Amino acid sequence: MGVQRRIKRDYRRLTPTKFHALVLKVKHCLTGNSIFSDDFWGANIFIRQLFFEKAALYDAAYRAASNGDRALIRERDKIMEELVVILEEIAPLLEAASIRNPDALFTTGFTVTQERRSHTRVKLPLVSPNDLNVVNTAEQGRAVATASTMPGAFNHEIQINRGNPSVEADWFHKSIFPDASNMNLENLEAGNTFFRMRHHGSDGPGPWSPTVSVTIT
Repeated sequence: MGVQRRIKRDYRRLTPTKFHALVLKVKHCLTGNSIFSDDFWGANIFIRQLFFEKAALYDAAYRAASNGDRALIRERDKIMEELVVILEEIAPLLEAASIRNPDALFTTGFTVTQERRSHTRVKLPLVSPNDLNVVNTAEQGRAVATASTMPGAFNHEIQINRGNPSVEADWFHKSIFPDASNMNLENLEAGNTFFRMRHHGSDGPGPWSPTVSVTIT
């Protein structure tokens, strides 16, 4: 019976205050980390850099929102959602690199858990959502998206694109939802908009769904 260490995905459900503390801790621990150096990150170094940039933005937004201003709170929460998506990509990279040295995870700033396993469990990979549907609600800037959930999915991410859906740089994060059957989208710009969705599980995000095009009121 072996022991497997993993990064706990507790950042998905933390309060803004606890999330702020975790993000600052992870940022500090990954800065100049000799175990997870630039050589380790390699082609994925942009993910670490993006995390550092968003962490700084969240720190500023968190402090600004402390006065209770609703607009500042919305901005703080938006950056928090974007950081969760980035952490979902970073966590499995660190875990994969720590198979032979599980203690290395303790240097990352993440919460680390231990799992004792007496047998091998088969984990089904996340697949592309094939039934994403987005409906214009006829209310200004609002739409509702629905899709089937799947075993192993913790939450569901939607990105939008108002340019060319074949250009990856034109896509940007909109929101993360705990329930794929009821994803309310707000503050959308009027006009034709492209949508795509993917599930997130314990090993990170799955593949994107086919693109859906909807005209927003």
